[in-house]
Amino acid sequence: MSFIPRGFLISISLFFVSLFLFIIGTSHQEITGFDARFYLFAQEMLQDGLNWFPSTYHHPYADYPAAATAIIYFIASLSGGLTKFTAILPSAILAAFVVMLTFQLGNLHNRHWGFCAAIFVLLTHVFFKSARSISLDMYSVFITTLCFYLLYSADKLYKPLRTLWLFPLLLTGFIFRGPIGLVVPAGVMCVYYLIKGDIKKLFVSGSLAFLILLIATSFLLLLALKIGGQAFMHEVLRMEVFGRINNYYLPRYFYFTSSFMHYALAYPVACLMLPGIIYYGYKRKLAEYKFLYLLMGWVLIIMIGMSIPDDKKIRYILPIVPACALIAAYPFHAAASNPYFIFLRTWLRRLFFIVPAIFVILIFASHHLYAIHVADHELMIVFAILQMINVLTIIFIRHIQIREMIFLMQVLICFALSLFIIIEPVELYINRARDFVYAVEEQRKQQNAQLVFYRETADGMPIKYRINQINAGQPRFIADQQLLMQVAEPAMFVTSKEYFISLSQNIAQSLHVIAEDALGHERVMVFIKKQKESLMSKLCIHCFVAGKVQGVWFRATTQEQAKRLGITGWARNLPDGRVEVMACGDKEKLAELHAWLQRGPERAEVKELSYQELPWEEISGFETL
Repeated sequence: MSFIPRGFLISISLFFVSLFLFIIGTSHQEITGFDARFYLFAQEMLQDGLNWFPSTYHHPYADYPAAATAIIYFIASLSGGLTKFTAILPSAILAAFVVMLTFQLGNLHNRHWGFCAAIFVLLTHVFFKSARSISLDMYSVFITTLCFYLLYSADKLYKPLRTLWLFPLLLTGFIFRGPIGLVVPAGVMCVYYLIKGDIKKLFVSGSLAFLILLIATSFLLLLALKIGGQAFMHEVLRMEVFGRINNYYLPRYFYFTSSFMHYALAYPVACLMLPGIIYYGYKRKLAEYKFLYLLMGWVLIIMIGMSIPDDKKIRYILPIVPACALIAAYPFHAAASNPYFIFLRTWLRRLFFIVPAIFVILIFASHHLYAIHVADHELMIVFAILQMINVLTIIFIRHIQIREMIFLMQVLICFALSLFIIIEPVELYINRARDFVYAVEEQRKQQNAQLVFYRETADGMPIKYRINQINAGQPRFIADQQLLMQVAEPAMFVTSKEYFISLSQNIAQSLHVIAEDALGHERVMVFIKKQKESLMSKLCIHCFVAGKVQGVWFRATTQEQAKRLGITGWARNLPDGRVEVMACGDKEKLAELHAWLQRGPERAEVKELSYQELPWEEISGFETL
């Protein structure tokens, strides 16, 4: 294998390691949060076939092109079905290529610089999270990084023909991400030529990019006109262009301040590099100062440019990550004659050395202060072993660069394990919706009831509900409470708790709540119109009680209350700290038990109570399991 360049082997290894980290454990995960919208796009494309725009409720959706959804469509068709794995696979592959390209950019100067920069990319939480989700912004990251690599390598390696790929790439960015997918890499390209002082190429490239933007936008609007008429064309124009400019949400400096948290570790460390880069670059003491200035231009043009529109979301500036990572990793390559970078390199190395110990302390604190128990003992043992490996590295390995590579790999392992075992399970639990929707849908099908959303926008909570439906029909949306009583029965209504509470007393008295739970971050109420009492005198309720409810005699006192009320069923502890209760009996008695469960016994602290009504079931006695 001596004929294969070492840089190429490292590059390929980084790609496959990154891809593995991005896809592991995703196949059976629930689709939550912002991913729900894109998952619905893919579901409906699989049902309706390919189209120029994605759809929701079988109507074209104006905010995104359909190209990214079509990629998921083909992968799902070839692999036998749509899962989270098949949905996020394009994002994961693109992100792995970005890691590889980041290494290749640094490798044009120094292999160690490129390797450290690639690890910094992987340690950036927003990037890692986007790689494990359905992220259209990852197309922008990939196109931007590839454009910069072609530009810089064309100059560095004297291969000018590489720049011929730039404009097809800009068009590709538009196809997959819309106008923003072209504007971001085009801005990086223009600032590259500006910093290089090549005004002619700046003018020609900028003009061609603007021409491509105009032609592509015109074609997009013509497609919208053909597919959905003039109203849909105006909606595309509003959502993909003007809607991002005119909506006020956050201040102009939002990206510059919030990135310290969202784009850690790369962004804050890169900011620490700036004084040294500016000073030593001005003194011409950095051999790579032009490259570093180009990277700074890459970051600034995106952050300043995306700060102009009022609609700001942290994911819009995701393409800054590779440039920030390369800047942040520069001390690991800087010459020994620059004491500022030597100082930073020394302290970063010391920080990376103790990271496993820091994770042990954090897990210990979360266990004892916040009662978080997620494989904590096992993780503490693993992190302790990693810390011991770092100690042995200090003792037996004298080569500084090898030490740094080992320390960085240990940091990546700690970061990935904490993400997979602690952060992701907590986020999935907070955003859970699937089990609740399955249970409600089972009841709805038994009653053959139509699904009605009250005061919910079609683009919000109903999407999270809809992606978990099996053989979903077309739901109905009602915004006026007076229309609730006019809906033909049988009907099952879904709305947020806030909207339900705001109903007038007269209407609320004619409704019967059959379930309450969290759908993502929202508390959701499911209700029907009241029926004759004879039909509802006996039923069951299935409850989940969260808070300080284990080790406080919650099950035993629940059993006492149930027996006092003549209710049958059972109560049991769950591994996640909740108590599950199944209770069957008269409706009035169940209401009393439900009220008691909201407060529990004296030593309990009930933080959340979810429940759902079920058909009557004959259960003997009330047991604690």
